[in-house]
Amino acid sequence: MYKKILIIAFFITFSSNATEPAVWQNGEFLLWSYGKRYISPTDFCFALRYENEKIGTPACYEAGDFERDTTVSLYAKWLNTNLDTRLAPEDLRPRNVHVVDRFSKLKDNNLIFSTTKNDKVWFLLFDETSSEPKRIATFPLTQDSAKIARKLAGDWFGGKPQRRLSDSEREAKAKEPDEYFAEQPMYDVWFGVGYGHTQAKVPLTPDNWYNHKLRSEIKNYRDVDDSTSVWFFIKDSSPIYRAYIGGSLYDFIGLEFEFRRSSHSAKIDTTDLDTLGVSIYKELDHWDFNRYELLLSLEFMKVFMPIPQIEIEPHASASIIYSFFTEDIDFKGKPGTEAYNSYKGRFKFESHYTGVALNLGLRTAFFKNYAVDLRAGIANRGTSIVTREVIGSSTYDAYIAAGLEYHIRWR
Repeated sequence: MYKKILIIAFFITFSSNATEPAVWQNGEFLLWSYGKRYISPTDFCFALRYENEKIGTPACYEAGDFERDTTVSLYAKWLNTNLDTRLAPEDLRPRNVHVVDRFSKLKDNNLIFSTTKNDKVWFLLFDETSSEPKRIATFPLTQDSAKIARKLAGDWFGGKPQRRLSDSEREAKAKEPDEYFAEQPMYDVWFGVGYGHTQAKVPLTPDNWYNHKLRSEIKNYRDVDDSTSVWFFIKDSSPIYRAYIGGSLYDFIGLEFEFRRSSHSAKIDTTDLDTLGVSIYKELDHWDFNRYELLLSLEFMKVFMPIPQIEIEPHASASIIYSFFTEDIDFKGKPGTEAYNSYKGRFKFESHYTGVALNLGLRTAFFKNYAVDLRAGIANRGTSIVTREVIGSSTYDAYIAAGLEYHIRWR
């Protein structure tokens, strides 16, 4: 009883893990035996038509060509000696090149090998797709051959039949692109919100590159040593708030549109005095700027899947930036004073700035729809006209940010 259970378990395990055998309409079946033949071609074709009405008119033959081939017969003898329920199908693969070549030339024929061992009759199914058995089944020697034929026909060839291909069609199919290029593209659309930090100093670069602009302060509401960068006028370090939407194709190339906001205070020189010796900024309550940016990015990525539920996606992108400032200032002085006149003549940023950014990031997706994105980048913004009066003709800064994303994916 234990042996029968083991045999049944072996058959079920192999059948569930292997790919389904191809079922051809009006197919041809070769019955190859080592020793006594337990199924006749007539019985097997009858069983095929009985178990699968759509299979058409199959043709079943004795595989005499295989049985007369000395090298193939040696492999049949080896199978008879080594068949065991503890062996996996790949353990039964032939090592002889000639035998492998015979299997590869089966085209759309199915080859069914049978032999007896240990009071059981064994059946192995071979086709052109692999030299290892595609299916294995065992039955007691006392089992009726007609019942065996119906069991094999129903279990192995009960699926939907496919039309047999002509030689020219098979040749064309062999020239088709591989699975990567033939597959339908993967579309991915994502929505994200994020938070980060921006500053003028790029990490790992010398401080003396930035000391002059970062220590600069505004005198008389407009005077600085240099106006090429906005960081001569406002503080560079600020949190950034982000919202973005993007999409990709083939998990390789994509576009992303992003909105950013950051806040920066004006860097005033509190020691600056008017002609009466009073601080020029005495009546100034606050003076801040909000920077708003729109970014359009071309993104390249590569997806790795260490486990089915997690995807790791390093990505790089180049962005076009459109940037502008809004001012938030509160002056409590009275008109007609020197401070008021300076306040009215204060500096103004340009109406907008344009630039580019280079970005690197790492996205980690969970269960395909949820992701955490980390990214960093360097950006430059400026104006198309560079004169002594223009403010912010070339402004560099770096940023680092994290985002939470929701993805919609389909093929």
